[in-house]
This record gives sequence, C-alpha cells and structure tokens, in this order.
Amino acid sequence: MFFHATLARSFINALSLRGDDDVIDRLNYYYTPIMLCIACLIISAKQYGGTPIECWVNPHSRESMEEYIESYCWIQNTYWVPMYENIPDDHTAREEKQIGYYQWVPFILIAEALMFSLPCMFWRLLSWQSGLNIQHLINVACDTNAIVDTADRQKAVDALASCFIDTLDLQSPNGDIPLRSMIAKIKCQRLLAGHYITCLYMLTKLFYTINIVVQFMLLNACLKSDEYLFFGFQVLQDLLAGKPWTESGHFPRVTLCDFEVRYLANLNRYTVQCALLINIINEKVFAFLWCWYLLLVIVTSFSTLSWLVNSLLQSEKIDYILKYMQIAQSSDRKKQMKFAKFQDSCAERVYSVIPFAPHLLDKFVIRFLKSDGVFILRMMANHAGDIVVVHVVKSLWQEFRERNWREFEEFEELKEMHFRQPKSAMVVGPPTLQQHRVVTIGNPVATIMNDSMNSEKGYL
Repeated sequence: MFFHATLARSFINALSLRGDDDVIDRLNYYYTPIMLCIACLIISAKQYGGTPIECWVNPHSRESMEEYIESYCWIQNTYWVPMYENIPDDHTAREEKQIGYYQWVPFILIAEALMFSLPCMFWRLLSWQSGLNIQHLINVACDTNAIVDTADRQKAVDALASCFIDTLDLQSPNGDIPLRSMIAKIKCQRLLAGHYITCLYMLTKLFYTINIVVQFMLLNACLKSDEYLFFGFQVLQDLLAGKPWTESGHFPRVTLCDFEVRYLANLNRYTVQCALLINIINEKVFAFLWCWYLLLVIVTSFSTLSWLVNSLLQSEKIDYILKYMQIAQSSDRKKQMKFAKFQDSCAERVYSVIPFAPHLLDKFVIRFLKSDGVFILRMMANHAGDIVVVHVVKSLWQEFRERNWREFEEFEELKEMHFRQPKSAMVVGPPTLQQHRVVTIGNPVATIMNDSMNSEKGYL
C-alpha cells in the first residue's frame, strides 16, 4: 500500500506545473486530467456508493432475487429497444442493441487522463536526458524578475546569462572525436546540436494534437456510435432541440435485460425492464468532454502551427531577437539622455556606436543562440516577462561580441573608412533611418550598416 501511495505521489509530482511549457500544454497535461478525475469520482460515487441500476421485477419476488437480477443486469449489459417497437425474438438482434459502456465509464475516464499525460511525460523524460535544465533557467528568470533593487537585479541577470551561456556551450558539439555511427551521433546530440530541444518540443506538440484526435475516436468506439462521425454534435443537437432519449437512443435511461434461471432441470429465460440512473450523469459528462476536446484540439493545433512557424523560419527567430535588441536600444538611449543632463556638453550628446553588419546579427541568432537558445528565450518571456529577456539578450550579445571581437573590429574599420572619420568621432544626435539602422546592446552600441556598404565588402 505504501508503495502504491509513493508511486501515485511521484506520478502527481511528475505532472506538476513547471516552467518548460506553455499554457496550451498545461490545458492538455494538467487541467484536462484534473477534470477527467473529478468526473471519474462523481460517476464512481454513484456506481459504487449509490444505486446505478434498478430493475422492475415481479412484486411477489423476494428481495434477494431482486438484488440478484440487478447485479446480473449490471455486469451482463442491457439493451435498448424503443417503446414503440416490439422486442425482437431473435437473441442475436438483442445482442446487437446491447449497451456495454456504462460499467466501464470510470476506467475510460482514467485511461483518457493517462493518455493526456503521456506527451508531457515524453517531453520531460527526453528533455531531462539532454542535460539541459530548462526549468532551472526559467525559475531563475522568474526570481530575477521579482528583484526590486537595481544592483541585485543586475547581479542576478549576470548569473542567469552565465548559466544560459553554459547551456548554449553544452549544446555545441565537440568535434575532436569523430563519431561514425548514426546512433552514436544521436546519443551525443551531434546530429541535432543546438536544435535538439526545439525538435523535441515540436514533436511533443504534435503528440498533443494527435492524442486529442485519438480521444475522439475512443469516445466513438466506447459509446458504440460508429454511425456518427461526430458523436458529440449529434448529442448536443438532441439536447438543444429537446429531443428525448426515448427517440434518439443516446444514453438511454430505461433498458431491457435478459437472464436465465435453472428450475427443475429446465432453463427458463426472463426479460426485465431496468432503469439506468447513471446514464443521466454520463450524458452530461460526455457531452461536456466532447465540447472541451473540440475546443482543445483547435487551440492546440493553432499553438502547434505557431510554434512550428516560429521555430523553423530563420527570419522569425531573427525578428524575435531583434525585437528585444530594439527594446534595449530604446532603454539605453533614455539612460544616455538622462545622464547627459548632468554633463556640461549636454547640448551635443555623443552616441558611442560600433557597427555590425546584418550577417553578425544572423550569426548571433543562428550560430550562437541557435534554435534551442531562441526557444529557451521564448519560454523565459512567457513565464518571467520581457524585461528579464531584454537584459539576458544584452548580456548574451556582449558575450558574443567578446568571442567575435576580430569581426567587430574589421567591420568598425570598414565603417570608419566608409564615413571618413576617426574612431573618436562624435555623432551628434541619434542616427537617422536614412543613414543606417541602429541596434543598441549595452555599451558599446551596435549599428547595422546599410546594404550598399555591406555589399561593397562582400558581407551580404
């Protein structure tokens, strides 16, 4: 008993809310299983704590006989025949009309809850084996966002950026030892270096969508509604139109049951009429679940498509990082202008700029951050907010600049030669859009030169 309790507790903890998913994922693996478990408890309380079925028997029958008939009909299945139709004499025809799902509804709901949890377990197991602790990064980012003091926040951002850089370095393959086997490359993550987590998450998203489609098929199979492609639509239409179950046959309340009794070496067959009280609850539960699954498959499909587009298109990844670089640019300019008010030469404010070509921005996103880095930043923005991501991107850019200082110096010389000005030249006021675009990340500030200038030196 202790083992089962520990196993259940571990399973619940494994499916607790974490920072390596989005709200659509939580609707699938967390909130939907909770609703299914609540529905299971309600139906189980009626089945095992109440009276799920009551049969009309001969008034002269003993109480023990009535209990036997009800128990037999509950476990042996019943069948539904409309009141305006005659009961068929052929027993095969009666078996074709049998209703055999009501005893298994709690188990069906539990199975559905487990199926909704499988994609989450797949994601957490394989992402953990990759060696990347995404949850830790997100938790640190959330803690950093809660810090009020500016100095303490900057220290926390530096620590977070350092941890982020270590994560990116871990994704970079070590090419000193060649691996011949394709399986070995997959195990060492060389085949998907920098893209492993992103591909794994996209696959998990697809599993969520496929799971919901399977849930629709499971409902139709369990409720024996193969004649309807969309069973929920038919049930809802009947409920809204006020069509009684006596006509539709969906979740019938009154059914028939056949049982046999041996008496004096003879086999006697009897037919009794039973009331399935549990079907009143089953109808409402399955109608709600069908509507919920319909909503869930729509939002999950849209979320999956959105993540696929944002993760596969390089332009989307570059634009996403550029957005935070522009926010950092605006913040730095405001700080510079505020600082200039306390200077004697505030009439002519100096903007310290170090240029970089678009190929440097592309290299920063595609070769330094890679898909996994952009993916973690997206998760960080979803849970910790954009402010923390802005500071992290600034720190990551400074690290990228230090690692590629030679390219930055070469392009700075190119810029000086193009504008015919020394390094210490002063640029009065912010650069205009006609001259070039500016992307400011911390200090120094980076400037993207125009395309004509880059084409002269072969950067574009």
